Amino acid sequence: MDKNKLVIRKKSSLFNRTKRAVFLLFLWAITIYIIAINICFLFNIYSDGLVTNYLLFNLSLSIYKTLGTVIIVIAIIVSLYGTIKINKLKREVKNHDENNT
Repeated sequence: MDKNKLVIRKKSSLFNRTKRAVFLLFLWAITIYIIAINICFLFNIYSDGLVTNYLLFNLSLSIYKTLGTVIIVIAIIVSLYGTIKINKLKREVKNHDENNT
C-alpha cells in the first residue's frame, strides 16, 4: 500500500478558509497599526489618538515578560505534542507495512 494513502487529507470548506483569512488579516492589521504608532512616536508625531493607542498597546515590562514566558511554554508544549504525534504516526506506518508484507 502507498504510504501517501495512509494520510487522511480533509479539504476545508470555503467558509472556514474565508473565516481564517479574515481572522489573520485582522491580526496583521492590528500588528501593522501598533508598529505604525511606534514609528510615529520615533519621529515625534503626536496626536491625542496616537497617545491613547500608544498607552493602550505598549505594555509594561512585567507584562512583556509574562507574555514571553507564556509564548515559550506554549511553543514547548506544541513541539512536544508534535514530536509525539509524528513518532506515533511513524510507528503506525511501520506496523502497517510489516502487516502487509
